[in-house]
Amino acid sequence: MRKNKNGAKRFRLALAAVVAAALLLTGCGGGGGGGGTPSGPDDNVSTSKPEFEDAPNADGVVWQYAKNGSNSAVLVGCSSEGKAPQGAVRLPSVTDEGYVITEVGARALAGTAVTSVTLPEKADTIGRQAFRDCTQLVSVNLQSSRVTVIEESAFANTGLQSIVIPASVRSIGMKAFYHCTALNSVNILGTPNMDGSEHGGIFAGCTSLNTVQLSDSTRRIADGMFAECKSLKTIRLPDGVTEIGIAAFSKCTALTQINLPGTLTKIGRNAFAFCESLNQVTLPSKIEKLEGYTFWYCKGLTSVTLPDGLTAIGEHAFAECRALSSLVLPDSITAVGTNAFGGCYELQRVILPENLSTIEDYTFDRCDKLERLYIPQRVLSIGKYALSADRSMEIYYSGSETQWGRVNKQTGNTAVSRARMHYNALASSVN
Repeated sequence: MRKNKNGAKRFRLALAAVVAAALLLTGCGGGGGGGGTPSGPDDNVSTSKPEFEDAPNADGVVWQYAKNGSNSAVLVGCSSEGKAPQGAVRLPSVTDEGYVITEVGARALAGTAVTSVTLPEKADTIGRQAFRDCTQLVSVNLQSSRVTVIEESAFANTGLQSIVIPASVRSIGMKAFYHCTALNSVNILGTPNMDGSEHGGIFAGCTSLNTVQLSDSTRRIADGMFAECKSLKTIRLPDGVTEIGIAAFSKCTALTQINLPGTLTKIGRNAFAFCESLNQVTLPSKIEKLEGYTFWYCKGLTSVTLPDGLTAIGEHAFAECRALSSLVLPDSITAVGTNAFGGCYELQRVILPENLSTIEDYTFDRCDKLERLYIPQRVLSIGKYALSADRSMEIYYSGSETQWGRVNKQTGNTAVSRARMHYNALASSVN
């Protein structure tokens, strides 16, 4: 254990806390504890203010700490009076004063020139932004660690090339590996609680990611989890997955196919938006509602199979799917949202479900090749620009001419005014 610090030493530490921004000049992030899982009831909350430090190590780095309990500490960064860590770094497991390191704190090494990291032996938490912007960091071995919590942006914008997340990890924060553009392989061995948001997915922006392995026990794909992973061509979702979160695969422009498991019950908004190479989709039978924008701008999508039992298609769900040429809507559908199929230029024939009562605004806007459309007599309203194609079409209406005259046809439906009408028609007439 080190001797007590003299007055000058205490003054230096106080000054370092006040001018914490100076730590950034050394390339050592600093910033204190990440608020991770405490290891006991007597633990104190980690702070960003360094409370004590080690003597310079063999590389000239002076590590700084904050107490995290009676016998444990958080590694909060390094002193500006020492050298900045760089290259292969082994983080201390015990301080000079005998405290066990249980956490790598928030921004502890952010922006440093480390290339690989060995974590403290008993650290269970990697704090917020702990290694953020370590662009030269290519490897970290989590499997040999005791880490259970990886907090928000912990490894964001690093040079990691592959990562294996062991089953011991039970929580991963949003943006944990955000914009790791060299990351090409991910293997998640357990079923951690995975945080995320539409614009803050765990692996969002990992543009080189092409291989993903998920545990067979995976039940949910988090919001934004793989958004903008532009090299991801295919992914196997394990049987047992019940939900795909909001924007989970949005802008995965190389994704050509995805097999959706039969256990799936929910697909979030924007889940596959802008997946321009996705060519076919079969929705499993347990999906009852398709959220808005789900397949928006999937310009290569040619085939969609919708299940019996689907009751609603959200707004813009298939808008701008420019290669989609045919579509069968099950009769279980009672609602189709605004602009659901707008801009589907190749769509030629559509049979609307018998239980539909309204064709919403812009539903088939700019579907310029739509030739034949079946409309059930239950439909009482056609919204603005719902059928605005600049061409004539054949409309097969199951009711009488009198009933058709009672349908509220709002402005912009140029295709309706030019249509060749067939009354008392059957849906099979469209084929």
